[in-house]
Amino acid sequence: MREPVPRSGDAPGPTDPWGATMTSTDRPTADSRDDATNENARPHPREMFIRFLLDTVREDPYPSGTQLDLIEESIPAAMVPEYVEVLIEKSREGCFPSTDVLRRIQRMSAGPGPSPRC
Repeated sequence: MREPVPRSGDAPGPTDPWGATMTSTDRPTADSRDDATNENARPHPREMFIRFLLDTVREDPYPSGTQLDLIEESIPAAMVPEYVEVLIEKSREGCFPSTDVLRRIQRMSAGPGPSPRC
C-alpha cells in the first residue's frame, strides 16, 4: 500500500486517501458508485407519476380517459407491458369491454412504428 504523500501548494479541494487533490475526473460519479446505493435509489419522477396513475386506473371501475391519455403521453417503454396488462384486466371485468380501452390495448401493443388508424 502506498504511503500518503503530503502535498503543499495544491489548490484546495477533495483529496484522495493519499492526500492528493482530486480532479473532476478522479471524483466518484453516480455511475461508479456501488450497486448497493443504486438499489436504494428512488425511482425516476416520471415512473412514480405513471405508477400513481396505474394504481388509480386499477382501482377505478371506469378509468378516466384523461388519466389514460396522461399515462400514454408519459409512459417509458419498459412500463408498457404493465400498462397493457392493466387495460386487459379492465376489459375482462365487465361484460361489455370499452371500445376505447380495446383500441388503447391495440395501439399500445403494436410497438414502435406508424400508429394504426382508428
